[in-house]
Amino acid sequence: MTSFPGPWRVVEIPNGFAVDDATGRQLGVFYGRADPNIAGHTGFLTIDEARQLAADFAKLQEPLKRTGQAGTDADWKTHHTATRPRWGQTGNARD
Repeated sequence: MTSFPGPWRVVEIPNGFAVDDATGRQLGVFYGRADPNIAGHTGFLTIDEARQLAADFAKLQEPLKRTGQAGTDADWKTHHTATRPRWGQTGNARD
């Protein structure tokens, strides 16, 4: 079982920001464009929006700690495979 120990931190990378756990594992990456005009016309985030999303993502660790739901690979796999229907098993009579 692998956990994502804190503190999580925002790290600047080329064209964006990443969120790493305390061991250096990269948990998320957010890219943005420096020119807001180009970003808006292309549907990309601005660099400021990417920075804010990374900061907000890094803060997600705190509520998980308080509720005792610290993220682990095993927890995620167990939850998502148990709650997601398999192909052709949606519960509909037509399946």
